[in-house]
Amino acid sequence: MTSAAATLLLAKTQVRALRHQAQDLLTRNRLLGMTLGGFLVLYAVAAYVMVERGLSYIHLTPLFGPLLTERLVFLMFFFFSVMLVISNATITGMSLFRLREMEWQVALPLPVRSIVVWKTLEGMALASWGLLVLSAPILAALGQLFHSGPLFYVLGLVGLLCLVTISANASTWVLLILVRHAQPWWWRLAAVVGAAFGILALSRFWTAVAEPRATGDLVGSLHEVLRHTESCMHPLLPSTWLAEVLLSSGRGLEAQAGFFLLALLANALFAMLVTARLGQALFVPAWHRVMSATPRGRPSGGLDWFQKDPPWVPGRLGRSLLRVDRASYALLVKDARTFLREPAQWGQCLLVFGLLLMYSANLRHLGYDLQNPFWTLVVSHLNLLVCCLALSTLTTRFVFPQFSMEGRRLWILGLSPLSLDRVLSLKLRMIGGILALITASLVIVSSLSLQLPPRRAVFFCGAVILQSYGLTALSLSLGTLLPNFREPNPARIISGFGGTVCLISSFMYIFASAVIMALPDAMGWHLTVIKKATLSSNEVVLGEIGAWIGVAILTIVFGRIPWQRAKKSTKKLDYLIYM
Repeated sequence: MTSAAATLLLAKTQVRALRHQAQDLLTRNRLLGMTLGGFLVLYAVAAYVMVERGLSYIHLTPLFGPLLTERLVFLMFFFFSVMLVISNATITGMSLFRLREMEWQVALPLPVRSIVVWKTLEGMALASWGLLVLSAPILAALGQLFHSGPLFYVLGLVGLLCLVTISANASTWVLLILVRHAQPWWWRLAAVVGAAFGILALSRFWTAVAEPRATGDLVGSLHEVLRHTESCMHPLLPSTWLAEVLLSSGRGLEAQAGFFLLALLANALFAMLVTARLGQALFVPAWHRVMSATPRGRPSGGLDWFQKDPPWVPGRLGRSLLRVDRASYALLVKDARTFLREPAQWGQCLLVFGLLLMYSANLRHLGYDLQNPFWTLVVSHLNLLVCCLALSTLTTRFVFPQFSMEGRRLWILGLSPLSLDRVLSLKLRMIGGILALITASLVIVSSLSLQLPPRRAVFFCGAVILQSYGLTALSLSLGTLLPNFREPNPARIISGFGGTVCLISSFMYIFASAVIMALPDAMGWHLTVIKKATLSSNEVVLGEIGAWIGVAILTIVFGRIPWQRAKKSTKKLDYLIYM
């Protein structure tokens, strides 16, 4: 059997299985189809309206409008390609080296390269469908901006598929090389380099001072913005080729658009060939290396694990600090070690929070507009919204599938001295506390960058702490109420009905909280500018306390109520029917 025939056979088998699963799911649960369909339609309409109006406003800016529009297109697809590489590497890595079905597929009389190619395509489908849905309204808005015909959308769709293919194959190359050749000192070196960059960033944050610009220095500000985005326009980047396809076809330059599209297509096909060759050469040694890996550590003798910890070991100190018993502390240690042993989890969290830290630390360098109190107010609220949206993404991605990932080993927790509702409470306490600490730190950094008074920093920190616990409770509760114990891949778990409901509920909770947080400032600004009145400090404080109370009520509705239902469900045996 040839590699192409084997890949096609794997694809037909997987597509048939997915078709039967979709038919069974839609037959038994029509609410899933209605929820997904309604959410996608609502998102498409809202995204198209916002993007179209935003691009039209920028494009009509005198002198610099077309230039800024062009640079935004290059930036957008550059970051899309980076996100694709990271997400594809995560999902493809789990499919190749973590799923149990791979043990069966490797034993089949199939060419190894066909297995690697198909897992790359499967990971591309799982990781990229969201990007395609996200990009569709943006492409429609660009077409409306350039007044383009059907050819624009056809070329844009084909180019986007080629970019997705190149990014997915590049992630597989990186994955195979790392799994096959990575050494422990690589990670130590990466940690040292990351720590050095972090120290350098913090030193620059505390020492650098933003240069004030004149209010009319628009050219200088624009030059600074464009200078920092030139790397996203490198001519060897596939994202640059896609941007050129869209911009050229929008301007009526079909020949130039066709040239860049053919460059994308040729590189996408060549990337598939390179993946097949690398899979043939590296997958089997990488597979054996993963399967033969054993946990390293201090060998234990007899029943040392059962003995009580001496007073000087860190475990006893940790229990005294956290104020938990030995069984609860063991569960917290288990969850922490599981998280640290999964580079796909802590790597994505580190990337997201690292980018947010860079963004928060550089708010002071955005330019002269931040000298205006209005823009300082707007940016501070937008910064809170960005932190909460990133937090909702991480909780949906990693917290929601936690109960389901226990899988068929859930009976082990059932035999432990801890009840399942106690297990959920400990997870909420640990995850919510860590997320609240990180997000509050980001808000403090952004407040220092914007030079906000301490009272405003406390105002935003209180809101983000409430939302951290609320989003964590919501994700854990829905993951417990809607479990999927039969699926070992968390990416597929969150793609189901429960993950969709969790994501939609998180967005509703965040946007409602953002509106409540912005109401006191909006009313105060309206009174100050329109009615020329001034609020007293007591009235401002009362407004902020009222906003906190509103966010707390929303936290009870979206977090506390589902949390109580989830704890009641763990006291029954009904969830065993999902196994």
